[in-house]
Amino acid sequence: MYKKYNFPLNLFLILEHMNVSVYSSKYLLPNHYVLFTNSSWIFLLNQIFKNEFFFSNSYLVDASCVDSLKYNNLIPETELFLKKNRILLFYIYYMYYLKLRLTVVTFFNFNKSEAITSIDNIYKNASWLERELGEMFNVPFSFKKDMRKLLLDYSKNEAPMLKNFNSDGVSDVFYNFFEDQVTFHSNDLIEL
Repeated sequence: MYKKYNFPLNLFLILEHMNVSVYSSKYLLPNHYVLFTNSSWIFLLNQIFKNEFFFSNSYLVDASCVDSLKYNNLIPETELFLKKNRILLFYIYYMYYLKLRLTVVTFFNFNKSEAITSIDNIYKNASWLERELGEMFNVPFSFKKDMRKLLLDYSKNEAPMLKNFNSDGVSDVFYNFFEDQVTFHSNDLIEL
């Protein structure tokens, strides 16, 4: 599990009013920190990472999600936390001046009608990453410039990376060379 360790002072002074929990681990490198914060602070954090002097050479490495639908059965310590929040959204940054790797974890719940503010005008590679999160995990982003789908069909509104996604399909999809289009055929499943 994570233990609280010393954190760089210049970053701590900026984040002290945001109610951010900072953790490190004995298994991670000494320059890797994990921040847990509310989703309303994501846009402001990214503006700080891009515009503040010590973080101005920061780079967004990756963004992804974890669906925690059945995690409260596996990890009893997180039962209260994961009942309120279903999706854990995390951004991974690298700060070149500080030689610091930073993972920012935020929480999302489908029951609330809140959307996460897009950061694609701060980090250019966030556009592609957020499009992938919106398509695969059905995470809504506000103020997003481009929300086209990358892999899935536009006629379907489903999120295949969620744990409650039905893996037994009711239709087969394939490309028909003769008609030059994607066709759907109903699937006759026999359950035993």
